[in-house]
Amino acid sequence: METEEDYDPIARYEEFFKDFINEQGQTKYRDIIEHMPDTGEKSLIINFDDVLNFAGEPLAKRTLQTPVEHMKAAAQAIQNIIELKDRDYAANTFHARYINLPEAQRVHLRKIRANHIGKLIAVNGILTRTSEVKPQLTVGVFKCRSCDEIISIPQGEYYTKPYQCPNNACNRKGPFTFIAQDSQFIDWQKIRIQEKPEELPAGQLPRSLDAYLKEDLVDTVRPGNRITGVGILYSAQDKGMRGNLKTFHIFLEINSIDTSEIDTERLEVTAEEKERIKELAQDEWIHRKIIHSIAPSIYGYENVKEALALQLFGGVSREQKDGTKFRGEMHVLLVGDPGTGKSMILQYISKIAPRGLYTSGKGTTAVGLTAAVLRDKETGDFTLEAGALVLADRGIACLDEFDKMDPSDRVAIHEGMEQRTISIAKAGIVATLNSRTSILAAANPTFGRYDEYKNVAENIKKLPVTILSRFDVIFIMKDRPEAEKDSKMADRIIENITEEVEPPIEASLLRKYIHYARERSSPNLAPAAASRLKNFYIEKRSAGDQRDAPVPITARQLGALIRLAQAHARMALRSEVNIEDAEASIRLLEYSLRQVGTDQETGMPDIDTILTGQSTSQRNRLETLHDLINEMTRQAGGAVLIEDVIEEGGRRNLQRAYIERAIEQLTAEGLLYRPEPGRIRPVD
Repeated sequence: METEEDYDPIARYEEFFKDFINEQGQTKYRDIIEHMPDTGEKSLIINFDDVLNFAGEPLAKRTLQTPVEHMKAAAQAIQNIIELKDRDYAANTFHARYINLPEAQRVHLRKIRANHIGKLIAVNGILTRTSEVKPQLTVGVFKCRSCDEIISIPQGEYYTKPYQCPNNACNRKGPFTFIAQDSQFIDWQKIRIQEKPEELPAGQLPRSLDAYLKEDLVDTVRPGNRITGVGILYSAQDKGMRGNLKTFHIFLEINSIDTSEIDTERLEVTAEEKERIKELAQDEWIHRKIIHSIAPSIYGYENVKEALALQLFGGVSREQKDGTKFRGEMHVLLVGDPGTGKSMILQYISKIAPRGLYTSGKGTTAVGLTAAVLRDKETGDFTLEAGALVLADRGIACLDEFDKMDPSDRVAIHEGMEQRTISIAKAGIVATLNSRTSILAAANPTFGRYDEYKNVAENIKKLPVTILSRFDVIFIMKDRPEAEKDSKMADRIIENITEEVEPPIEASLLRKYIHYARERSSPNLAPAAASRLKNFYIEKRSAGDQRDAPVPITARQLGALIRLAQAHARMALRSEVNIEDAEASIRLLEYSLRQVGTDQETGMPDIDTILTGQSTSQRNRLETLHDLINEMTRQAGGAVLIEDVIEEGGRRNLQRAYIERAIEQLTAEGLLYRPEPGRIRPVD
């Protein structure tokens, strides 16, 4: 039996690296190490399962108990093996980086305690903040100003200068000059790991942990990445106004970091659940069952629930060879009267989505939505912090009270909705973060209740049309007294209180069904389905090819149709989008356009109500008034009386109230101005 005196960690790791044979019969680690001089690598990734399987419990257990000593031993073993092949390359510093730690070493951020300090642990989370990369001093070289003696001082956590000159002929306690060019530095970066939104306990704030990346690990991750970080947990004393405190804060010195999307977000689907999912996919009523399983406690809104079900499954993102990207994420906007259940629906979707995030109203800022550059309280450096759209990457961001957000905050999401990225350039930090996020937003009408005689842009004036036009579908949720509907809604509310509503598919299985479908199904457009969508698009467009006729649909709506059809096919785990999927997408889009893409005055389809905020008839009438003022100004040789414009406009069927509002609008847009009270003229 091996005694403590006989145990040599360097020899044990050399033996492991040289002799471990994988399932393919290869000397896995020896081959990698011997090729390091050719590849330029200085870090070796070690699967901890391999250490357990080869060396048994002693080496593995000791590595976990005294990680610093064993990491140095493993690095020395790597260096010893390389030295036999390339003595020059062996002069570099090498690192042993561990992955796949035992289950006992995988610690939830919320469960980290004092007994973990000094131990090698693995944590999962989402990266919310990264600092700039800075040089960190590891060995400081100093020169005594009295005798020119050169002194090397290994550095710890804090900057350390020589206490006394080691030259016996001098022995002075300074002064010393720091020689940067002869000192040794490594790259250093600070990051913050936070609990994943979907793992956050109800009513709890997310916990976070600061961590440090060094050398070849810096700049390998960015905010929004879901990571598994392996490292040694350390503690450092807190400082107060009057000195050091009795409490300590903890941080993780990262040994390895894994950004694998699949590993960090995979839901465990058992073989039994997989069979149940496949069985459900074959059910001819699968679409109805999924729709009726969305927010089952809320009565009605079948079309809204269908759109949300399709949003959960999503379309297929594509990237062409020339770099052109087509988003598969769908954006849905719910506009409705108070008390129609919008918030409940958003909260349900954020919980049922495999990756969902809910945020509301005034609590959301541009920082919270996109990304921001903040100053670190400890170091004073600027750091990059991710917001909701980045944290929900590859998932759904549910934005409630969308109309309550500040205008500058809403503008910040333009790029994220269409380009699927968030760009930031502040305080010397320039970065582009992934935001492959579906947005589900809810907004209230400006004056409380939805006015059916106004278009959607006039009802929610706080939302710019540039944002409205980026939503694939928009739904109006009205609260109107209807005896039969009110009776059924009352029954549902009472049922929710007295007993639990049973959906066709329980929430836990539906969540796994959605995840499984998104992972396994990427349906292509079948020729028949593509032809149907194309014909619908051309047919709708042809209705607007006459002069001054409203445009009923644009290429943006065709993209929405394709995404809806792909999601409908995904719901049944199909590999192709068929006619049924195409018809379902057309039906849903037409329903949305009838609500928000129609001229309220003429009843004609007019997509300009969404794209520009005013219908074609409104725009034509505004142009008529502007032309009239131009004509009257030319005839008068200067500014004209507003009363004269109102009188002449009346002869052209323009009402006084409309003319007064239109003059205010044209003045605000900089097309007219008032040179004196009561008079108006066009801007030259």
